[in-house]
Amino acid sequence: MHLERLELQGFKTFANHTVLTFPTPTAENRGLTSIVGPNGSGKSNLSDAIRWVLGEQSMKQLRSKKSEAVIFHGADKRGRSGFAEVAMTLNNADGAMPIEYKEVMITRRLYRDGKSEYLLNGSPVRLIDVQLLLARANFGEKHYSVIGQGMIDGILVLSADERREFFEEATGVRPLEIKRRQSVSKLLATQENKR
Repeated sequence: MHLERLELQGFKTFANHTVLTFPTPTAENRGLTSIVGPNGSGKSNLSDAIRWVLGEQSMKQLRSKKSEAVIFHGADKRGRSGFAEVAMTLNNADGAMPIEYKEVMITRRLYRDGKSEYLLNGSPVRLIDVQLLLARANFGEKHYSVIGQGMIDGILVLSADERREFFEEATGVRPLEIKRRQSVSKLLATQENKR
């Protein structure tokens, strides 16, 4: 599984529809891509976009104070966007994701009115569905392969619980943890209904 394409529109500084295409890894080319540019050119916004489309809920991790801050807020000659959208296309030819599609597109949208949605190959899904699918493929919003600005320093000062969560995801037990949380939540809801 590898990242094929990243599409952004209205996300942070990406007002226009922007498409980044990544080379397919080969034996000679491992598929390493670097994005370089001067300060303020939007490099960190790209890693934020990847974390966001993968389901990141912490505005602190996205270097924002509130969810609406990820929507392009306008510029001198350009009005603000009504929504932010990021679509990530993953090549699943190797079957790393437990899904029948050879190409998997995960899309996240957030509208100014606060409405948000997740899409999987164009069909509406819940955040938990996206998280579970990614966790089964050992890939997620907090996974060690997505390293954002300041994350190395952050890993060094994690609390014991945060460090445990980080290593759970890195070792592949995240899907089991998600299912456990779902089961506990259902049990608590059942207990409430009995009262």
